[in-house]
Formats: sequence, C-alpha cells, structure tokens
Amino acid sequence: MSFRTFAASGALLIALAVPAAAEAATFAPLEKPCYVTAGARPTEREGVKLAASGFTPNSLVDLAIDGEVIDAGLQTDANGAIGVLSPFVIPAPFIKTGSGDFTVSLTEQGNPANTASVVGRHTALGVKVKPQRARPSSKIRFKGAGFTQDKPVYAHYVFKGKLKKTVKMSGDPNACGEWKKRAKQIPVKNPSTGIWTVQFDQLKKYKDPFDRSSTFNSVFAQLRISVTRVFG
Repeated sequence: MSFRTFAASGALLIALAVPAAAEAATFAPLEKPCYVTAGARPTEREGVKLAASGFTPNSLVDLAIDGEVIDAGLQTDANGAIGVLSPFVIPAPFIKTGSGDFTVSLTEQGNPANTASVVGRHTALGVKVKPQRARPSSKIRFKGAGFTQDKPVYAHYVFKGKLKKTVKMSGDPNACGEWKKRAKQIPVKNPSTGIWTVQFDQLKKYKDPFDRSSTFNSVFAQLRISVTRVFG
C-alpha cells in the first residue's frame, strides 16, 4: 500500500516539474488597411509600423518580406517583444502598379518554429486615363489609386500656374484609395492651347505641393495634357 502511494506521489512530482510550453510569437494588427508607394519612385514608400511579442527574451529574430530576409539579427527586448515599447517601422514593399498583398514574418534564430507573420496590402499611387488622346471636351475614363485618406479625391486643372477649375472625382475611396470616374478630359470651355497640369489630391482647395510657404497634407499625382489646334 505504501509502495503504490509513493509511486503516485512520484508521478505527481514529475508532472509538476515539466515546464509550461513557451508562448507562441504573434504580431499586433497593422495600423492601416493599405500602404502607399509612389508609382515610379521606389524610394518613396509609406512606413509600416510593426509590433510582435512571444519570442524568447533578448533573442535575435530575422525579418522577411514575402519569404525574403531583409534584416537579420534584430534584437527582442527583455519581454521577448519587438516594436511594442519603442516604434519599429519598415518601408512598405514597393509595388509599381495596382494593389496587392504582402507578408511580413519574424523568425527566432535557433528556434525557427517560433515565427509570426502578418499580411498587409500595398498600392501604387497614380492616375491613368483612357484613351490618352482625345478632344478636351470628350469624356474619358480616369482611374486612380493610393488616395487612402477618408476624404474625396479632387482634380485641379491648372494652366500657366493658375487654377482654372476644380472637379470632385470621387467620394471616399476604398481601403487602397482606388476610384474610377468618366468625365471630360478638360472641363473648361475653349481651353487655351499649351500644357495643362491636372493635379489629383484629397484637398478641396488647390495648393501647390512645391510651395514651401503653405502646408500640403495630402498625397498627389499629376498629369500633363498638351492641347493643340487641329485644322481640317
């Protein structure tokens, strides 16, 4: 009887001595549903703030985007976290046209099973028109992306540095700032010949983005339209 009691007690002591499983690494949700890169300019990319926890305290982790390691040996803090107590920001992955998904992963060195991933979206800032050649009064198709503020998109028609007209192009765009509109190429009666600049942004009143004396708080894209006279 005493032998069976001793064996049971020993089994209980062994069970209590087994350590609890380590917490699995996890990412905090991303702050934005979509991040913007500037079309043809790979260096102009919106920052993505990252925060993850559940790693071994003071361990090293590798950062990968879509499976490619871009930063190896990042240090976690004493709580096994990164980007939680102090901001950790990476540039959004570059995308030349359209919108898509990207995956960010953190993997603990020496313990590859402890990895965390989060999926985000990115989009290229820009505006396209179709057809590219048309009469100024003809309706054409405008298609834009990257206008991610919760505001309408406007087109400001400028000739020789002076605003001639502002047109609302859309209501609040979707998460990646995508919108479409069919409208006149130049909504001005008898437009002057020469180069017109159409600036698309999310400001109701036109501002010159290159004027350092004014505050410009919107992404913008510009198209240039050459107006010529056709005879015969």
